Amino acid sequence: MIDWFHTLPNAVIGLLIGLTAIIGCIVAPVYIRRRLKWEVSGDVAKGAEEAFKITASMTMALLAFSLVQVQSLHRSVEDLAARESTIILKVSRALGAFDDPAGIALRGQVQAYARSVVTDEWPLLARGERSEKTTSLLAGVVKGAGQLQPATPAQQIALSEVRGGLTQVVDVREARLAATSLSLAPYFWGAIGAVLVILVVIGWFQGPLPKLMVYVGGVTMAISILLTLLIAASGIFAGESRVTPTALEKMIPLLGGPSAE
Repeated sequence: MIDWFHTLPNAVIGLLIGLTAIIGCIVAPVYIRRRLKWEVSGDVAKGAEEAFKITASMTMALLAFSLVQVQSLHRSVEDLAARESTIILKVSRALGAFDDPAGIALRGQVQAYARSVVTDEWPLLARGERSEKTTSLLAGVVKGAGQLQPATPAQQIALSEVRGGLTQVVDVREARLAATSLSLAPYFWGAIGAVLVILVVIGWFQGPLPKLMVYVGGVTMAISILLTLLIAASGIFAGESRVTPTALEKMIPLLGGPSAE
């Protein structure tokens, strides 16, 4: 269900959640209570009001805490992308010490790898997949670095930086791919669903009806906004609020060498 939401624009997600909340928490109880001429007694309404306040507070706190957790996952993935771009740029600049055809060609392969991460692999992350093309390009870069022959002390130092950097690139890429499994824990979604159901049930016992429409309606809209934010942000690599490869895109023009495919 959550994955389906990520195929929609955030505005549409908010509209769907808001309309569902209005129908379930305001329209349905008002219609049924008027249809059945069901009046809630004063004591029941008072008790329901106190329970509604407590449950609404718990719901908002739970949604806010969950949103913080999801934002933390976003930041960790953004940090991985920034680190990956920094290391790739460092490797490319270290390869600048090799002005022979092999070194120039290898810089082009590094650039091709970076482009492949953005264009080929990043779109696949939403499905938890990796790009075979990107894997092949990285393997080619690692193999090419192993075949470089330093002719000067400066090139020897540069080659050490290249090989160490490529080891880090491999590690960071695997960490990025592993991040596709990151998500809000299922028990959080279960708890959110439970408190929302309780909130709706208690809301039906508010009285009189004008109070139900205003009081429950206001709280419902506030919770709907928080829920929309949580659902939109829960897609680490999917949806409008997904993490984008901006750091890599900005780094690619700084890479030297001809683009190699």
